[in-house]
Amino acid sequence: MGFSGVVPLLISLHAGALVDERGPVMATKGSVLLYALAGAILTALHAVWAAALAYALMGIANIGFAVASQAVVAAASTPTTRVRNYGYYSLWNSAGAVIGPVLGGFITGHFGYRTAFALVWLLMIPSFAIAGSLRGLPAVPGRTLSLATAHRLTGTILRQRGVGAILFISFMVVCGQTLQQSFYPLYLHKVGLSPSLIGIIIATISLGSMVVRSFLSRGVEWLGYGRLLLGATALLAVTLGIIPLLRHFWPLIVVSGFMGASLGFTQPLTMSLMVESVSAEFWGVAFGIRQGAQRVGAILSPIGFGLVTTASRVESAFFLGGATLLAALPIIASVTAHLRRPRRTT
Repeated sequence: MGFSGVVPLLISLHAGALVDERGPVMATKGSVLLYALAGAILTALHAVWAAALAYALMGIANIGFAVASQAVVAAASTPTTRVRNYGYYSLWNSAGAVIGPVLGGFITGHFGYRTAFALVWLLMIPSFAIAGSLRGLPAVPGRTLSLATAHRLTGTILRQRGVGAILFISFMVVCGQTLQQSFYPLYLHKVGLSPSLIGIIIATISLGSMVVRSFLSRGVEWLGYGRLLLGATALLAVTLGIIPLLRHFWPLIVVSGFMGASLGFTQPLTMSLMVESVSAEFWGVAFGIRQGAQRVGAILSPIGFGLVTTASRVESAFFLGGATLLAALPIIASVTAHLRRPRRTT
């Protein structure tokens, strides 16, 4: 599992450069092939080295597909449809995150791990065909970047107005999200909830994200990017901070729904803002940098909050997580003050 977490961090920048050099469609197809290869390895071979190799390939495929698919959405959108399209893109991601574990658990329980792993590469067959159908996307002019020059562009992109703010918000939100993913089930078990109730509560988070992503563009029209991002981050801070005060099923369900709603807004909004802040020929590298910032947060968050949990208790980790996000709100407010509402479609 460590390979699947660390490898994407190491290659995120160059994955973005590959998208800019070869195009998002080519990178998407390559990622699908890597997923298929990893699934085939897990199906055929049963050894530690094979599992490590397969998860490393999945990590590479995951970061490549994330960057490429976000660039595909950017290329297929206009300024007036971009927010809406990223909302739908994130909605389908959430749907996959809900269905995948349920389907995988059912198949594993009835047919075994080998069949579940075989399903990975079988699903990649239609996925590759769908990726090939994306050839009609408009080309991005001036695509002169290469893997060798990717690291030189980092400073240029970071100096663009708004990019630093986007990375900071992405990092902070992922820290909060990883806190929830790592320690929320532990807390729910600690307060005495059954595994089935814990599963329902965790699923409510994904459901909350799915619901609000359908209304993302309308929320931006009403409030603008800055207020919506600030409000969503504040909501995440509050929900994390009050978790230790709740011990019963229904209050935890409500808090989980609001937590999912906050996460449902922040991620697609930062994707759309990155596209607006960077020239089209730099989209791939910019998304790679954003993915790198998120991976750093996903690695540091469980380490830091794990130390807090070990030294004190899991409740302290949630109090600290909520307080940290609340402390970041003035910074987020200052760096998002210039963000505008998108033009209304007619």
